[in-house]
Amino acid sequence: MKNKKWIFVLLTTLLLVFSGCGALNTAVKKRNLDVQTKMSETIWLNPVSENQKTVFVQIKNTSGKVVNVEEAIKRTLSQKGYYIVQDPNQASYWLQANVLKLDKVDLRESDPFGSGILGAGVGASLGAYNTGSVNTAIGLGLAGALIAGTVDALVSDIAYTMVTDIMISEKTNSKVAVTTNNNLTQGTRGRTKVTTTSESTRNQYQTRVVSVANQVNLKFEEAQPTLEAQLQQVIAGIF
Repeated sequence: MKNKKWIFVLLTTLLLVFSGCGALNTAVKKRNLDVQTKMSETIWLNPVSENQKTVFVQIKNTSGKVVNVEEAIKRTLSQKGYYIVQDPNQASYWLQANVLKLDKVDLRESDPFGSGILGAGVGASLGAYNTGSVNTAIGLGLAGALIAGTVDALVSDIAYTMVTDIMISEKTNSKVAVTTNNNLTQGTRGRTKVTTTSESTRNQYQTRVVSVANQVNLKFEEAQPTLEAQLQQVIAGIF
């Protein structure tokens, strides 16, 4: 009888472990903030003399979230020997960027089968083994599901994804032919294609930067400083 009690205690412990193992595993592995930043395309800028290191900076934000990177970018560029100018016509480079979107994602929501099902199943088996009573088995099964659900409710695997479009215009000594194609939608059926051809004295380069911050129960205010810091480092690193 004593051995059965110890077996019961052991099985109860296993129940608690397995019922919330997914949530606990996430909590342990992702307890620290992890931020990754990737750029879609490399931009190569030609070296210039010191008196040509002038940059016009224009940062937009259409994400709906507060993102403050413009001053940090200007400061970093200044530290690298570039002069920030207010007149775009006086600049060798135009740096234009738009924070397109900043989305919150709960990565655990993509798993429709939570550990509550496992907890319920183990709890039901435990009750049947311990007492032989169907009613007790059902009761412990529900308790197992409740425990697992409580653990799951306390742990959210949160990620914030920030997408930024970047365009850099580089002044040249020769004329550049620029062709722009725009596809316009008229109502639900109409389509209009507009092609514009012009001449410029600037080469244009485009790229996209994607930053992802991930941590258990992450709040935007906690991710914001690191997201901003990495974005400004990547943008300034182009120069």
